[in-house]
Amino acid sequence: MGKIVFIGDEYLAIALSTIGVEVHPVFDVIDAGKKVNEVRDRDDVDILVLTEDMYIELSNRYVRFKREGVNKPILIVIPPLKGPLGKRVEDLYNLISQAVGVRLKLGRD
Repeated sequence: MGKIVFIGDEYLAIALSTIGVEVHPVFDVIDAGKKVNEVRDRDDVDILVLTEDMYIELSNRYVRFKREGVNKPILIVIPPLKGPLGKRVEDLYNLISQAVGVRLKLGRD
């Protein structure tokens, strides 16, 4: 089995390191983007974990999370300590709507 790697804030990095996750604490988006590119190109990494706020910042800078033609690492987005922001749910909603060819209704009546 490959490795699980977390890139994000130092507090979550400490917590995840206690359960054996390889962690890379970063303090700004530039460092995070560089680290994502390094980790993405490693063959021993199966899962890449980012906080939602870091995911949003990196997505806005057009960081590619996967290599062309390669299905790993799998990207997992977790809420930051301040709580979920909803961006990843929105992205998944748009992908599913595109896949089925119909704009789905999000939420309840």
